[in-house]
Amino acid sequence: MSTLEDVFVQEFRQAVSNVGFKNIYKIPVPGCCNNWSVSGTELFLVKGISDAEQYFNKLNSTVVKKLPANYVAKRRVVDKTTRGYKVDKEGKFIYEDYTVPQGSIVVLSPVQIGLPYKGYTSATKSGFGYIDFVEKNAGDVEYMYVIPNTCLYQINQLALAMSVTNMKNYYGRGYVTWQHGTIFLHIIPYKPNAKYVGSRILATKYTLDFKEEIKALLDFWQYAGIIPNLQLCTLFDGTNLALKPTNTGYTGYVPVDNIAIGDKVVYGEDDQSQN
Repeated sequence: MSTLEDVFVQEFRQAVSNVGFKNIYKIPVPGCCNNWSVSGTELFLVKGISDAEQYFNKLNSTVVKKLPANYVAKRRVVDKTTRGYKVDKEGKFIYEDYTVPQGSIVVLSPVQIGLPYKGYTSATKSGFGYIDFVEKNAGDVEYMYVIPNTCLYQINQLALAMSVTNMKNYYGRGYVTWQHGTIFLHIIPYKPNAKYVGSRILATKYTLDFKEEIKALLDFWQYAGIIPNLQLCTLFDGTNLALKPTNTGYTGYVPVDNIAIGDKVVYGEDDQSQN
């Protein structure tokens, strides 16, 4: 004889969709996702700048980001007399090339180090320099510094990815929907220049803690009727009909490399310096 739970399981499986949803970007997400940060470039932890670099050492223990591909390492020309920026006849800033020392990298940082004009003119013999600042849309400012790659430690970024397929992850779970098949949420290693086919990167961090973001998604999906009420789908044996396991395969996450990028020796790797 069938129990009430047996009937519930049968009706539930008939009601949900078993067909995978192909366009992950059409799955509705809450508006708060627009405020989540998605890194578009590599991140580094700054360490080991000596006290001799009395201005640049303020960057120690801070996180900087590599100059994105769509940025150019050029600086506005400064008038030596007025210390103001030179402009052309149309009122546009005049730019000049900046030579990045061998073994250094251009990075962006929100930290203002108070470098005087004397230190602004060119990079130091030890490979430190300041190029210019960049004003972002929200009014924030990022400063363009040059730092030796022996003081930069790679941050291993993670992403919260929404996917139509099961992926190798640090943590993940599939959620059965009423009409869109199964939606997977994974915490995966994130590479800014990688392509994620069939997946949507929702947020990036350098911590495994995405609990707040996952809760916001699940609350929204349940309220919008995209997924069933998860609590009501739990059976007496603890099985949840609305959840599916994922392919957990990564362990031992290390947020920051313990070797500076300038000290790494990787066969076939291009020089890390950038103009």
